[in-house]
Amino acid sequence: MTIAVVHKDSPEGRAAIVAAARESVGRSEELLVLHVLDDVNIGDTVSIGNTVSIGNTEDDRAALRGEIQSALDAGGFSETKWDLRTTEHDGDPVTALVNLVHGAGVDLLIVGTRRMSPIGKFLLERPLQRLLLEVEAPILVVKEPLPAE
Repeated sequence: MTIAVVHKDSPEGRAAIVAAARESVGRSEELLVLHVLDDVNIGDTVSIGNTVSIGNTEDDRAALRGEIQSALDAGGFSETKWDLRTTEHDGDPVTALVNLVHGAGVDLLIVGTRRMSPIGKFLLERPLQRLLLEVEAPILVVKEPLPAE
């Protein structure tokens, strides 16, 4: 069985990675990190979040792996084994992600989301709403952590 998490360089994305590691360790299951790249030419880079540029070169993938490992280290799961699967999209990253989930045989998908107002909860984020409707596997939605007071 496989636990998968959608990677996003954001507080909610890092919270999702830690939650996925916790589930993976607790269930003794494989952890799979999923990342959708923009449709770029080999060697081009695209902005992921505010800090890391990820393209299709080995250096770019190593940077992505380092970012994921940093999130695991910060969450206390530095020894957790995980694998990375990437795919490109051609204008519709949600469809690319759904295809990646289905192709990986995921048993539980974990995604991060921002904290929302009551109206925001009602409307949901469109990409998250599409994932909830299109992915067959159960989905655990993790909120970003509250700021320290």
